[in-house]
Amino acid sequence: MAETAEDEAQEFRHGGLVRAGLFVVILMFAVLAIMFASFAAALFSGGFWGTSLGFIGATALTLLLARVMVREFFFRQRWRVRLDAEAVWLDLPASRLLFGNEPALSGSLPYSEIEALEWREEAVRSFGMAAVNRVYAVRLKSGGVILLGEDRPTGREGQYMLLAGAAARALAKRAGVRLNPMPMAEGKGGFLTLLGTSRPGWPERGEAPTLTAADERAIQRSLLITQLLPVIAFAAMIGAQLLGRGPA
Repeated sequence: MAETAEDEAQEFRHGGLVRAGLFVVILMFAVLAIMFASFAAALFSGGFWGTSLGFIGATALTLLLARVMVREFFFRQRWRVRLDAEAVWLDLPASRLLFGNEPALSGSLPYSEIEALEWREEAVRSFGMAAVNRVYAVRLKSGGVILLGEDRPTGREGQYMLLAGAAARALAKRAGVRLNPMPMAEGKGGFLTLLGTSRPGWPERGEAPTLTAADERAIQRSLLITQLLPVIAFAAMIGAQLLGRGPA
């Protein structure tokens, strides 16, 4: 973002195109869930109980994915950080972090009350796979912490979303404080990171890291497996198709 004068407002929020794309994805999941549920009902009434159970499971998984997308849509619809001359206006929904709710917050925070900005990587693992997000927080002089938001992987190796980090850096500059890195932390991944997840608590001042170097290496291995899964699945599909054709 271009340099701005100290008294010029800056605003950070998700674009309308992103929100429209999420709405389309939600509709697609809804259609899929209805289709799977219809197949399950038809198969069950026809006596194909085993196959119907498979479609019931597909319906449940689709609904879980739809739930995540709905949560994401409302987060991106509301999240906003506006930097004014003397204070920052925060509009932070409860769903601003993917793996756990935080208290919603809407209001003005004077720069004079900010001690520092902080960020860290937060990992969750489930069934050998891992997800790592970059979470940003405002450390207050009073001792409290406001979790600002997070940047998530974009699907490209080593690439992350940029909005929360850009807002944190701009806020640190406007408040005249540092943006401090914190040690990586790990939460609970639950079921496929879709159900039963929980985030680690934000550390107090001077709190020792909870992860060892071996823990971080294990997370990186799980992350590599997660990144390779689409490639492995695609290769398996191609291999199965080639085997199915047989010799000419």
